[in-house]
Amino acid sequence: MTLTVGTALVVLAVMILGEIWRVAAPGAVRDAPLAQATGIAAAVSTAWPASGDPPVGLTGLLGPASLAAGAVLTVALARRSTAGLGPDLARAVGTVLVAGVLARVTGPDGSTLLEGTARPGSRSGLVALLLLSVAVATVAVPVAGRSVLRARAERVSVLAALADDLGRHGLLALATASTAAVMALSMHVLGPVALVLFLVPLGVLQTAVSRQRTIRAAQRQTLFALARLTDQAGLTARGHAYRVATLAVPVAREVGVPDPDLADVEAVALLHDVGQVGLRRPVPGGATVEVSPRDQRRIAGTGAAILARTAQLSRVAAAVADVGLPHHRAVARGDVLPAARVVRVVSAYDDLVQGATGPDEPVEALSRLLRSTPHEYDPEVVEALVRHLVRRGRLTSSAADRLTRVG
Repeated sequence: MTLTVGTALVVLAVMILGEIWRVAAPGAVRDAPLAQATGIAAAVSTAWPASGDPPVGLTGLLGPASLAAGAVLTVALARRSTAGLGPDLARAVGTVLVAGVLARVTGPDGSTLLEGTARPGSRSGLVALLLLSVAVATVAVPVAGRSVLRARAERVSVLAALADDLGRHGLLALATASTAAVMALSMHVLGPVALVLFLVPLGVLQTAVSRQRTIRAAQRQTLFALARLTDQAGLTARGHAYRVATLAVPVAREVGVPDPDLADVEAVALLHDVGQVGLRRPVPGGATVEVSPRDQRRIAGTGAAILARTAQLSRVAAAVADVGLPHHRAVARGDVLPAARVVRVVSAYDDLVQGATGPDEPVEALSRLLRSTPHEYDPEVVEALVRHLVRRGRLTSSAADRLTRVG
């Protein structure tokens, strides 16, 4: 299908709308599913007119790629802001190029998917499946790319970062791919009307996803606000809860906590010291690692009682209470959640690091933890903490080997 002026204008208008209306996710890049689906559909079903030849060559991608770049630049000029322009251009143009190149690869029968989309004939089912495969591969490229970059920046495994990003973007990306495949097949029958017709369900889904992410962001902000209460009251070291949460999540992933449960690990880490508001005499420096086991259980129990009165936070109340349990008691009970065991270790480590002096703070803190393992702390979690600190560059491999031999 040749990319006519009328079709090009509709594609450009829809892509501009998609670039304006994006899905924002806390801590993640913004998705533009409407623009992405339109770009894929245009790339695998249309081509820039070529002189006398069927528009199946790579030069046929000039039209869709130019429209994608034009949409991003138009939105940037309208907003008078170039923030994020580079990544947005790379995503928009890359989407068109990846989909277009895959659609122009010659198959075993000598034809391309672009030609099959125009004349599916008896292979209509196979063409539809191939289109869906191309669309899925195309939307997976930016997700995989951002996962690799985030894994390098945070020094976590690529698979862990990819699993996290798929959890946040996977369903919407799959909906984007399926919509693009349907639009590509329909454009030869309905023309540019197919872009408007089949983007409506995706727009409704995008609205629902945006609302869900907004609610989750608000809940997360509430957690951080509660976690700062003890900081503001001078009951804990400033930033203790945030540091514990930042470290507890990758350590929990290291010990095998499933990704869907990592949000609860973060919540327990942020709220594990809330019970200190009920103390008559504050703990010096807020370091619960220095108080008696009885006081540790009292602090955890008070925090759990506070959280149990709130519907949204009651789900983590039991885990917060179990943070005060030493490991040997947790083993005896047999039902203590991994979140409590991880937060107990990481909180003690942060308390010890903040109270230590000299260049070997992590080594000193870990040595003390290992001396109390397995009576006080879960040895599996302590080992996971050591591995993560080595990966982050906070601990050398030689120091880790010495610690584990001593432990």
